[in-house]
Amino acid sequence: MDLGRQIHGQILKFGFGSYEFVGSPFLDMYAKLGLIFGAKGYYYEMAERNVVMCNTMIIGHMWHGMVEESKRLFHGLKERDSISWTTIISGLMQNGMETEAVDMFREMILAGFTMDQFTFGSVLTACGSLLALGEGKQIHAYVVRTDHKDNVFVGSALVDMYSKCKSIKSAKTVFERMTQKNVVS
Repeated sequence: MDLGRQIHGQILKFGFGSYEFVGSPFLDMYAKLGLIFGAKGYYYEMAERNVVMCNTMIIGHMWHGMVEESKRLFHGLKERDSISWTTIISGLMQNGMETEAVDMFREMILAGFTMDQFTFGSVLTACGSLLALGEGKQIHAYVVRTDHKDNVFVGSALVDMYSKCKSIKSAKTVFERMTQKNVVS
């Protein structure tokens, strides 16, 4: 922690503190060290903030259970990317707000953003926690239409979702069709 603060001090001393791509790693460092208020202070001192920095703050707030602050930052973003959406979906799911995570996934689709294996993994985990088999099947159909149907992370999330929803036959079918497997699947 002391080393990180010393490096941060040197960066500020030499005038690099306002560079957007220097700021995000420091926000991440402060959040991971449990210094979320230090991260917030640094974030709001920045003259310009990019989407990477905003995503980092959303993650930091979610790690510390500050869900409303994360949602406020997300909704205040002028420019969102797929990582912004995945970050908020994952954070909501990890903070026990599975229904909101699924709702955000729907909004993400309507907004025209592409999903990655982390988006699908988070929303399928949320469906499993909610025992939302119908919603999970719809997302599975969406996965099939993408390049993620052979992704081991997504396949494992599908097996998990079907298992939690007590659809063991579907879980077994997905598992047998997986081209790659790991310990989780």
